[in-house]
Amino acid sequence: MSRQINIVFSSHRVEFLSSMTHFMQQSDVIILEEAPNEMFRKMLMEEISIEKYLEDEIFEFPIFSHRFYEILQNLYREGKKILQVEPYMEKLLKIYDMFSEGKTPKDVELMPELNEVYELEKKATKELIDFYEASISKPFNEVIEIIKRFARADAERFRFRDSLRADAIVSLLPKRGKVFIEAGAIHQYLRKVLIEKLGTVCKVNIFFALEDKVKELTGKRWIFPPGDILTLRYVLNSKVDETLESLLSARSLIYIMLIEKEEMLPNEREQTPHLLDEIEVVKLINKLSFNDCERLYRKIRFKDKEEAKKIVNQLVLSRQ
Repeated sequence: MSRQINIVFSSHRVEFLSSMTHFMQQSDVIILEEAPNEMFRKMLMEEISIEKYLEDEIFEFPIFSHRFYEILQNLYREGKKILQVEPYMEKLLKIYDMFSEGKTPKDVELMPELNEVYELEKKATKELIDFYEASISKPFNEVIEIIKRFARADAERFRFRDSLRADAIVSLLPKRGKVFIEAGAIHQYLRKVLIEKLGTVCKVNIFFALEDKVKELTGKRWIFPPGDILTLRYVLNSKVDETLESLLSARSLIYIMLIEKEEMLPNEREQTPHLLDEIEVVKLINKLSFNDCERLYRKIRFKDKEEAKKIVNQLVLSRQ
């Protein structure tokens, strides 16, 4: 059997688990987008419970995480090799540990293997803080410029993170068999680097979890929100287009006020609630001009999500 690499872009939502499981079951090696954790192997081997593993860590989507690890336990029992590979986050966690032990930024700066991550995080964090401060009182155009600065810093971070992960993955690959690589959809640079490194020696396939459903609803393999498109333009060094970048920045401000952030679970009526919400919001946002976003920004920023969505819909409908 020759070596085959399947990069599967997904999201940490319960509705994506069936699609992810399909790809993982077909694989010999499963590479997760997680920093290595010494308790992970004990959890896989069921020496400790999933609940114990989860309580010692911080997980943004706990229901997804619990169900995902149940699936991984089953796959491990079937003989799958499961690896956590995310060097950037591993380095970042080491930095956090150093600070918790009383170390200072100066101590981190003296460690070349950690300092580049620290500098990228510091730069991106500064831009994010500037955005929060500007969003309170600064003119809309200034807020937009800060969003673009943050997206550039974020893109720099993603390029380095994906490069580190690609190198680590290549060093761990078996000579034969099928390999599943988990990645969030924003990590398109990982795709680029892995194809460059492996494309001439083995088959590298690209999949999006639930892409059949996305294609049915949109005609596309995946639908990216405006903030991700902006960041990916910088990640991939797209030709500068200030007008488009300002529009994407403005739409991203409205998008984050409309999208559902809490975990929604599939039910008999709707199997993909997050996906439908995402598509609905992106389609709505894509109808807004820069001036629309400027008018809406102050108007809806303190509204609840449903009320904000009504106001945006009314604006769109008023022009039809």
